[in-house]
Amino acid sequence: MKVLMTGCTGHAGSNALNYFVDNGHEIYALVRSHHISNLKQRENVHWVSGGFADTEIISETASICDAVVHIGASHDQEMEKLDKNFINSVENAIKDTGKVFITTSASVVYNDTKGIPRDESEPIENPHPLRAWRARHDLEVVGLSKKGIRGASVRPGLIYGNAGGWLSGLIFRAKDTGKSLHIGEGTNLVSTVHVDALSDLYLKIVTNENAHGIYNAASDEVTCSKDYATLITDYFGPGIETLCWPLEEAREAMGELADLSCIECIITSDRARSELGWLPIAPSVATELSVGSYHTGKLVPYSH
Repeated sequence: MKVLMTGCTGHAGSNALNYFVDNGHEIYALVRSHHISNLKQRENVHWVSGGFADTEIISETASICDAVVHIGASHDQEMEKLDKNFINSVENAIKDTGKVFITTSASVVYNDTKGIPRDESEPIENPHPLRAWRARHDLEVVGLSKKGIRGASVRPGLIYGNAGGWLSGLIFRAKDTGKSLHIGEGTNLVSTVHVDALSDLYLKIVTNENAHGIYNAASDEVTCSKDYATLITDYFGPGIETLCWPLEEAREAMGELADLSCIECIITSDRARSELGWLPIAPSVATELSVGSYHTGKLVPYSH
């Protein structure tokens, strides 16, 4: 199967690319032009130079593929606008074809779940204001079924594993500064998903003709930033201490991501498990930090 995929230079996307290729699929990876010279030629991978504003490139590539898996985001002030352009470009290219289009959301669209696990039931009455647009885009993609497209949206918890992602960024920072930080009290609980399990969910949705709609993606594990900040201190010291990072200071450095990091968000993935047979079995965050990929492997610098 030919698959247009985005986000392939980031943590989740690069792992999904490897997983799809390992399972016999051909990937057309949309990557920004400045990445092209650093990417190696690979069998069954086509590096397509372009961004989310490049309507013609997106449409042309989507039209020759059997599926679209949209994992990437621009992570800038234009993020909503560019995401919308990508969705529109894919819609125009594959409407009335029956092809599958998967977009990637985030568990934070549910806002604070107040300790109660949240499933995919709609509507979300009070989406987090910083990600309300993401919830709207989820429903737009799912609604493409009316236009002959099998639309699906994946809402993952915090993604970790394979020595990459947000955890590697925290480890690098702690080693550089001697400070393993958690924002505020750092006790808000969040659901997690290992990047390998997430890749498997994308593939299951692509290959199951009955898969459509919204799927949460999380294991049974919940964690909080104070816990993994402490684990980083324990396993990547000496010379590292765990410290509280005041929210106002974190905002100056991280922008809106600081506020999103303080949400308590617990989700369930019963739908994916029951309908698709998805089993998010993987090492826990604690295991990965103490004896797993972050401890024994080469850390991958964090990038979106």
